Amino acid sequence: MPLLCDLNELPTHPLISIVGAGGNTTTMYTLEQGETDTLIFAAETSILLRKIDAAWKDHKNITVTGVPIREDKLAGLQLEQPYELLTKSGADAVIVEADGARHRMIKAPAEHEPVIPPQTNVALPMMSAEAINQPLSDRIAHRPEWVATVSGINLGDLLSPTVITKLMTSEQGALKHIPETAAIYLLITHSSMTHKETLHKLISLVRRSTRISGVLISKQPGVWFANK
Repeated sequence: MPLLCDLNELPTHPLISIVGAGGNTTTMYTLEQGETDTLIFAAETSILLRKIDAAWKDHKNITVTGVPIREDKLAGLQLEQPYELLTKSGADAVIVEADGARHRMIKAPAEHEPVIPPQTNVALPMMSAEAINQPLSDRIAHRPEWVATVSGINLGDLLSPTVITKLMTSEQGALKHIPETAAIYLLITHSSMTHKETLHKLISLVRRSTRISGVLISKQPGVWFANK
């Protein structure tokens, strides 16, 4: 896998939760080495397992979701279902898109977010480098008022490397609800959209956090580089 091969000490059967902004869905698919082969809808675990078992005969990668709520929205899985699928479906890994950001560059979670399975053993908080040194607004950030609260700034203030570090290493920000035992890797997309010195400053600050196992950067979807 283009990203997982760069991560250290992965568990044998990882349950991976992706949170944040900057390309969550695209990253989920690149982790699978390409687009999903088939999409399965169901609400009950027993039905999902039967459908998955049948799908393995023809498909390598399977995306699972709850039933459609409306034409443009699908229900998510229940909190316990990803782990049940990991242990009972024959999957090598399960990847959970635990929240969304409405195509913004950076975000802070609301009170009900993110929905991270408690058995998560690898967590991937994300952001886009495009947000660095931009003024905080709803054009840049999803839930900018929460970003301001967590990082201690006001709307319109610059998202400096120091400010972003507070957000990405905060238990009320990017690390919210991530289990203490999970390995955490910060993913920074669109790395070419900011000065190298600025990006390196952010990475250096983030790596001071004892909870961050590593930082990976990407210029384009699916092409990741570990920052040593």
